[in-house]
Amino acid sequence: MANDVNFLYHTPRHPAYNPSRAIVSRVVLSVAPTPGVYTALNAPSSTSPPPVCVLHRPWQLNRRAVPEGTLVIASHTSLDMYLTVGYNLTLAGRLGLHVQSALCIQGYKGDPQRRIGIVAKVRPGVNPSLGSLTDAVRREFAGAGDLHLPAGAALGSDSRIAVIAIMNAFHPEEIDRVVRAAKEAKWIGDHDGASSVLYLTGAARDYGLEAAAAASMPAICVGHRPCEEWGIRFLAETLKEQWPELTVKEVLEEEEPRASSKKAKKTTEGVPLRIEPCAEQA
Repeated sequence: MANDVNFLYHTPRHPAYNPSRAIVSRVVLSVAPTPGVYTALNAPSSTSPPPVCVLHRPWQLNRRAVPEGTLVIASHTSLDMYLTVGYNLTLAGRLGLHVQSALCIQGYKGDPQRRIGIVAKVRPGVNPSLGSLTDAVRREFAGAGDLHLPAGAALGSDSRIAVIAIMNAFHPEEIDRVVRAAKEAKWIGDHDGASSVLYLTGAARDYGLEAAAAASMPAICVGHRPCEEWGIRFLAETLKEQWPELTVKEVLEEEEPRASSKKAKKTTEGVPLRIEPCAEQA
């Protein structure tokens, strides 16, 4: 999987250390290295080996504060792609979507291979009302989720949703992709609006909301941070299920504010639209 940080982000300096053979009994997971992460890593333990730390955004890691012998692993792009809003088959299944027939939206920021979303039908037997699906989203994201309805649209909690798009981007281009995918799959009519398509994404963007409104499409935005925390919670749940003997701690706390450099103006390169059946999630 693509990743823009070293997976083995911080390794013990002992020349004989081999991460594939190291014994692990404690794992600490967090979005970023907040004060609580260092507290958890340095928790006294007289018998267990050094912990393993899993971070999504590791760049502010204070290596001097990491206990001796601790391995820190990191995943940024891959976690964003597979375990936030985007190409997240697990989330799609939990929300009641028909994953087997889902379509993958692929190609973003000049990378034609980058998967940024899923478009899928609501499964038979799942309550397809907008209110019920909004509640399901909020349960997944610990209560987060602002529902945006197009002005003047005849949409309410009882409105039927046929298709949900789970997307890691929110530009007018992505709105067009989703509508085209749903129409090509015959999930909505060629001349229909997109009022039966629910767009699920992270941060609310004015240009995205305007494009969704123009398409008569409802959108629910859960925020950037809750998306990342979903991935951390999922990893923690999986570790506990697979290895019940592990001590697993999630540290979900806000990062301390820091001065940030002025970002360069973002440009979006045009890439070919690719819509294909979703493969199994790795």
